[in-house]
Amino acid sequence: MMRILAGLLMLTMLVGCAGSTSIHHYLIDPAPGPALRTSDADTEALVVEILDVELPRYLDRYPIVRRGEDGRLLLARGHQWGEGLRLNLLRTLSINLSEQLASVDVCTPRTRSAARPDFRVLVVIEAFETDASGQVQLDARWQVMAGSDHSTLTTRLSHLRSERRVADGDHAAQVSAMTDLYGRLSAEIARELLRQDAGPGEAG
Repeated sequence: MMRILAGLLMLTMLVGCAGSTSIHHYLIDPAPGPALRTSDADTEALVVEILDVELPRYLDRYPIVRRGEDGRLLLARGHQWGEGLRLNLLRTLSINLSEQLASVDVCTPRTRSAARPDFRVLVVIEAFETDASGQVQLDARWQVMAGSDHSTLTTRLSHLRSERRVADGDHAAQVSAMTDLYGRLSAEIARELLRQDAGPGEAG
């Protein structure tokens, strides 16, 4: 009897192992590209506060999202973010801007700076996934505000698309393309911060 019970227990364990799915975890890593400003003893580094990176609810979840036909949302099975996507994007934007602006004073709600910010940045992401055709898209609305009084200096829309299409099920390629697009968005924000810092005479 004991041998039969042991056999049944072993069979149950084997079936459970065979039915389990391994989980692959991903992050949007920093990809700042070339620095837009060099560290200079005669140039005071900008202090930038990132107020938030807002996401639609359908994106702020652990499974990686892809769009299917007719607007359907497809959640990846066994492929998910290593942490909450919003927190990942906040940290990565901070690192990207820090590298692009040559400043250690780029802070988030989780990493406050002791210095008063020169500028504040708010990013609202409206789409950040692979569409039905396999192209990765990043649509974002972002604002640059004065550090002194929160007044809005500029509001911009960014519509970024991957150069290559991603094959269905190639989640590593999707994340790589998302990382590249997010680096490009960071560079757009960094260029606008430098333009605002230069003053009206440098607009254009």
